[in-house]
Amino acid sequence: MRRQMKLDGLEKFRLRTLLQAFLVFLQIALLLFSISLCIKTWTERVMISGFMIFGTAAGIVFYLWTTVVSVWSPHSPFWTPGSKPAGAISKIFTGATSPPNISDKSSAIRWIIETSTNPECVEAAAAMVPLAQWSRESDASAVYKRLRDNFMARCKEEALYVKYGRAMAHLCSQSVKIDPNFLTKFGWDCWGGRSRFIRDAFMAGSDAYRQLTQEHETVHQANVRTALRTLVVHGLDHSLSLPDSEELIWNGDLRWRHRNGDRPRCEEFDWLVDYLADKANDDHETEGDILLALSAMQGLWSSAKQPSFINSLIRCMGNDKPSRVRYAALRLVSDAREELAAITDDLMPQGVDAYLLDSLSRAIFTAVCPNHQTNHKDATFHEERDGRYISLIFSLARNGGWRQRLIRDGHLWRCIDLVDKVNERESRVPRTYPPESYLPGFYLPAIIGRINFTCEDTTLSTAQKMSLRQLIEKTWRAHIYKNDDDYVDAIPALVTATKLYFQSEVWIVKEACEALEYFQEEQATLVNNGIAQAAVNAALSSLEDFHQELQSV
Repeated sequence: MRRQMKLDGLEKFRLRTLLQAFLVFLQIALLLFSISLCIKTWTERVMISGFMIFGTAAGIVFYLWTTVVSVWSPHSPFWTPGSKPAGAISKIFTGATSPPNISDKSSAIRWIIETSTNPECVEAAAAMVPLAQWSRESDASAVYKRLRDNFMARCKEEALYVKYGRAMAHLCSQSVKIDPNFLTKFGWDCWGGRSRFIRDAFMAGSDAYRQLTQEHETVHQANVRTALRTLVVHGLDHSLSLPDSEELIWNGDLRWRHRNGDRPRCEEFDWLVDYLADKANDDHETEGDILLALSAMQGLWSSAKQPSFINSLIRCMGNDKPSRVRYAALRLVSDAREELAAITDDLMPQGVDAYLLDSLSRAIFTAVCPNHQTNHKDATFHEERDGRYISLIFSLARNGGWRQRLIRDGHLWRCIDLVDKVNERESRVPRTYPPESYLPGFYLPAIIGRINFTCEDTTLSTAQKMSLRQLIEKTWRAHIYKNDDDYVDAIPALVTATKLYFQSEVWIVKEACEALEYFQEEQATLVNNGIAQAAVNAALSSLEDFHQELQSV
């Protein structure tokens, strides 16, 4: 109590101001002394005065630099008595306001979590973590590790388990520096698991968006962005990740369930489609987060939102978008490939027309080849991206309308260029076949066989033909139809591609005979596994005809 009374007295009588004034007078006295010394030596010894003038000028420059730095960065450790008046004058002329101090609160929280031995204090600090902003330059490794240890230790106490989980997710969502060794696998087996945290973030974003549409306040938009950032860091199965990690684009799984175990309805995601279409145009970070969150639906959305959704995907795959946004949009299109392949001129969803699908086809190409430049840095072989792209084109090539778009918009030639890249990739891996090898690469011969191009403007060069022949042979030898049921539908196309580029060879006869025997023996099993009887019959028929042709040569 006496100590507090003394502190109040020091503040009341402005001791700090008096001491600062004393320092100012001392600095002024030192300046006047230096100036007088320079004048005196100038009249007596010019050489010595030069050193004195240089030292005085250096001191003045350093003082002014310290003042400017303290005005430019309020958190600078350098400060002079002139910093505060200079800052006030700067605000008058520039109209700038003081930036919010985001480090004070986070620094206090960090100190408590890192050093406190009182569990209750650590719990209180963990609850405050999501309420503070954290600088991206700050290293939060020690804080994250303490939270993670407590998270794993409190798995039997729901309230604490959720509190520590949310604190960890918020740190990751702020993109602070965290030692990768601490972002290791841990269990999500308690209290609803990972789905619970994704659902909580999703609902928080939905509530903030509803408030944004009603009140149009900046704080609600910031809350939506924070919720989306927090949601996406849960994309990996057994650990958190930073929100801009590319692994989330290709391997992230943000599906979630309600408390009763039900999957969310399409309509529950409509607010994300609306936000992407209306309010996220110039915010690439939020666009990427929304696209990742939408991957939970794995489709083209509710019929009412399909046109808006497809238009947003087209925009997000544009040349001006960063790769994170383009790739996240490409993944969504790839996830919806079966729905797209089923759209025909006679079965167009309401609001979707041929012009919109033409634009989508061009946008898909832009996603993998920005500005349609095959030498663009983003157009080089990318295993995850090109795997999704090949799978997408493989499905679309079943549709006659899409086949015309694939030829017209350059997809066919992109696939031909990828043949050589896939061969190089296959030559670098051990001679083992699926699931270890690059399955999407084996779709390329089927794509070419489905399109079955014979026009002069699509004639291949000798090198391209050799590369394609190599991949066709690898595809047959991989027995991909035994490991990937989806490939059963592609057998007729593979046969067509083989006929285009091969004559009768011993290995072809052997592989075709083995494939024919497999389908004759396993057709009932394939149908029981969900493969359409028509697809099995088509594969069997094409193999029988091919085998007869080979035998007759």
